[in-house]
Amino acid sequence: MVELASLNWPTNLQIPSKRFRLFVAADTNSSTTEVIERFVEAVLKAGMVYFSAWGPDCERFHDIVDEVVVSDQIGDRLFTGPNEGDTIMTTWHEDETLDEACDFFTNLAIPTAGFEADSDYWVAVCVDNPEWAATIRRQLELAKSRQ
Repeated sequence: MVELASLNWPTNLQIPSKRFRLFVAADTNSSTTEVIERFVEAVLKAGMVYFSAWGPDCERFHDIVDEVVVSDQIGDRLFTGPNEGDTIMTTWHEDETLDEACDFFTNLAIPTAGFEADSDYWVAVCVDNPEWAATIRRQLELAKSRQ
Protein backbone atom coordinates (compact mmCIF):
# COMPACT_ATOMS: atom_id res chain seq x y z
CA MET A 1 0.00 0.00 0.00
CA VAL A 2 1.44 3.31 -1.10
CA GLU A 3 -0.04 6.70 -0.27
CA LEU A 4 0.87 9.50 -2.65
CA ALA A 5 0.21 13.22 -2.41
CA SER A 6 -0.10 13.41 -6.20
CA LEU A 7 -0.13 11.08 -9.18
CA ASN A 8 3.62 10.56 -9.40
CA TRP A 9 5.07 7.06 -9.31
CA PRO A 10 7.67 6.86 -6.50
CA THR A 11 11.01 6.13 -8.16
CA ASN A 12 12.41 4.65 -4.94
CA LEU A 13 9.68 1.98 -4.63
CA GLN A 14 11.27 -1.47 -4.79
CA ILE A 15 9.03 -4.15 -6.30
CA PRO A 16 10.25 -7.63 -5.25
CA SER A 17 9.07 -9.33 -8.44
CA LYS A 18 9.62 -8.82 -12.16
CA ARG A 19 5.96 -7.90 -12.69
CA PHE A 20 3.13 -6.60 -10.52
CA ARG A 21 -0.58 -5.87 -10.42
CA LEU A 22 -1.63 -2.31 -9.65
CA PHE A 23 -4.74 -0.83 -8.05
CA VAL A 24 -5.07 2.96 -8.01
CA ALA A 25 -7.67 4.90 -6.03
CA ALA A 26 -7.54 8.51 -7.16
CA ASP A 27 -9.62 11.47 -8.20
CA THR A 28 -8.11 12.30 -11.58
CA ASN A 29 -10.67 14.95 -12.58
CA SER A 30 -8.05 17.69 -12.37
CA SER A 31 -5.14 15.59 -13.67
CA THR A 32 -3.99 16.41 -17.17
CA THR A 33 -3.59 13.70 -19.75
CA GLU A 34 0.16 14.35 -19.71
CA VAL A 35 0.40 13.77 -15.93
CA ILE A 36 -1.52 10.51 -16.23
CA GLU A 37 0.58 9.38 -19.21
CA ARG A 38 3.81 10.01 -17.27
CA PHE A 39 2.46 7.94 -14.37
CA VAL A 40 1.41 5.14 -16.73
CA GLU A 41 4.76 5.05 -18.51
CA ALA A 42 6.55 4.87 -15.14
CA VAL A 43 4.42 1.98 -13.87
CA LEU A 44 4.79 0.09 -17.13
CA LYS A 45 8.56 0.49 -16.98
CA ALA A 46 8.45 -0.77 -13.38
CA GLY A 47 6.66 -3.95 -14.54
CA MET A 48 2.91 -3.39 -14.20
CA VAL A 49 0.90 -6.08 -16.03
CA TYR A 50 -2.58 -5.51 -14.58
CA PHE A 51 -4.21 -2.15 -13.83
CA SER A 52 -7.39 -1.41 -11.87
CA ALA A 53 -8.67 2.12 -11.35
CA TRP A 54 -11.24 3.42 -8.86
CA GLY A 55 -12.39 6.93 -8.02
CA PRO A 56 -13.79 9.99 -9.76
CA ASP A 57 -12.81 10.00 -13.45
CA CYS A 58 -11.41 6.46 -13.25
CA GLU A 59 -12.84 5.56 -16.66
CA ARG A 60 -10.73 8.29 -18.32
CA PHE A 61 -7.70 7.14 -16.29
CA HIS A 62 -8.28 3.58 -17.52
CA ASP A 63 -8.69 4.77 -21.12
CA ILE A 64 -5.39 6.66 -20.98
CA VAL A 65 -3.65 3.52 -19.69
CA ASP A 66 -5.11 1.61 -22.64
CA GLU A 67 -3.98 4.32 -25.07
CA VAL A 68 -0.40 4.17 -23.77
CA VAL A 69 -0.40 0.36 -23.98
CA VAL A 70 -1.81 0.31 -27.53
CA SER A 71 0.62 3.01 -28.63
CA ASP A 72 3.46 0.84 -27.35
CA GLN A 73 2.06 -2.25 -29.09
CA ILE A 74 2.12 -0.51 -32.47
CA GLY A 75 5.37 1.30 -31.74
CA ASP A 76 8.38 0.34 -29.64
CA ARG A 77 6.81 -2.81 -28.09
CA LEU A 78 8.61 -2.26 -24.79
CA PHE A 79 5.80 -3.73 -22.71
CA THR A 80 4.72 -6.74 -24.75
CA GLY A 81 4.41 -10.15 -23.19
CA PRO A 82 6.32 -13.31 -23.94
CA ASN A 83 3.33 -14.73 -25.88
CA GLU A 84 1.63 -13.12 -28.87
CA GLY A 85 -1.74 -12.97 -27.08
CA ASP A 86 -0.42 -11.33 -23.92
CA THR A 87 -1.61 -7.85 -23.12
CA ILE A 88 -1.64 -5.50 -20.17
CA MET A 89 -5.06 -6.01 -18.58
CA THR A 90 -7.00 -2.96 -17.38
CA THR A 91 -10.26 -2.42 -15.51
CA TRP A 92 -12.10 0.51 -14.01
CA HIS A 93 -14.66 0.38 -11.25
CA GLU A 94 -16.69 3.56 -11.47
CA ASP A 95 -19.99 2.02 -10.38
CA GLU A 96 -18.59 0.02 -7.45
CA THR A 97 -17.76 0.90 -3.89
CA LEU A 98 -14.11 1.04 -2.92
CA ASP A 99 -14.59 -2.20 -0.96
CA GLU A 100 -16.01 -3.91 -4.05
CA ALA A 101 -13.22 -2.63 -6.28
CA CYS A 102 -10.57 -3.82 -3.81
CA ASP A 103 -12.28 -7.22 -3.60
CA PHE A 104 -12.17 -7.50 -7.39
CA PHE A 105 -8.51 -6.55 -7.41
CA THR A 106 -7.45 -9.02 -4.73
CA ASN A 107 -9.49 -11.92 -6.10
CA LEU A 108 -9.89 -11.48 -9.85
CA ALA A 109 -7.05 -9.33 -11.21
CA ILE A 110 -5.24 -12.07 -13.10
CA PRO A 111 -2.84 -11.14 -15.91
CA THR A 112 -2.78 -12.95 -19.24
CA ALA A 113 -0.88 -16.24 -19.24
CA GLY A 114 2.56 -14.98 -20.29
CA PHE A 115 2.46 -12.11 -17.80
CA GLU A 116 1.15 -14.20 -14.90
CA ALA A 117 4.56 -15.69 -14.11
CA ASP A 118 6.49 -13.46 -11.72
CA SER A 119 3.45 -11.21 -11.17
CA ASP A 120 2.44 -12.35 -7.72
CA TYR A 121 3.01 -8.94 -6.17
CA TRP A 122 0.12 -6.52 -5.69
CA VAL A 123 0.57 -2.78 -5.28
CA ALA A 124 -2.27 -0.53 -4.16
CA VAL A 125 -1.86 3.22 -4.55
CA CYS A 126 -4.07 5.83 -2.97
CA VAL A 127 -3.69 9.45 -4.02
CA ASP A 128 -4.34 12.15 -1.43
CA ASN A 129 -7.17 10.53 0.53
CA PRO A 130 -6.38 9.01 3.95
CA GLU A 131 -9.92 7.63 4.34
CA TRP A 132 -9.63 5.68 1.09
CA ALA A 133 -6.17 4.50 2.13
CA ALA A 134 -7.56 3.09 5.39
CA THR A 135 -10.27 1.22 3.47
CA ILE A 136 -7.72 -0.21 1.05
CA ARG A 137 -5.43 -1.32 3.88
CA ARG A 138 -8.35 -3.06 5.57
CA GLN A 139 -9.31 -4.83 2.34
CA LEU A 140 -5.73 -5.93 1.69
CA GLU A 141 -5.49 -7.35 5.22
CA LEU A 142 -8.75 -9.24 4.70
CA ALA A 143 -7.46 -10.67 1.44
CA LYS A 144 -4.19 -11.66 3.07
CA SER A 145 -6.01 -13.44 5.91
CA ARG A 146 -8.02 -15.49 3.36
CA GLN A 147 -4.88 -16.83 1.65
